[in-house]
Amino acid sequence: MTTQPRIRSLLPPGGFSNLVGHYVAALDIGSAYAAAAARASEDAAAACAALQSVGWLESAWVHQAIGSVPTPDAPEGEDVEAWLGWLDAVRTVSIMVLRPMQDRDLEGLITIPEDADPAAGGGVRTVKRVLAELLYLQGVARADL
Repeated sequence: MTTQPRIRSLLPPGGFSNLVGHYVAALDIGSAYAAAAARASEDAAAACAALQSVGWLESAWVHQAIGSVPTPDAPEGEDVEAWLGWLDAVRTVSIMVLRPMQDRDLEGLITIPEDADPAAGGGVRTVKRVLAELLYLQGVARADL
């Protein structure tokens, strides 16, 4: 039986500007499904690598590129629960960065560093595009589980 994902914002989003809150809720839902897939995986190394990828992208794109804030230290090893705890801490920081944003702020431009872009392109993007790409890449990482 599949359990419902834990969502940190409400639809319509409580405490967030409308569209920002919808992105945060979507990221939370994706993370919940990634957590369920990681716990069900028989390959702990692959599960931890997928969780690391999701958290690293979110921290590089949201924490560094949008918020210029530090990211919690990642765990070591192949303990899925430790990586899930870290991913939760990463999301908490992301929420702190995104909560004060208004919908108009989604059109602001930020620069994604080349080494933080899986397509190796880096470059300038709107905040809205960054959040949409994170949702896509989160799904790609979940597919690896």
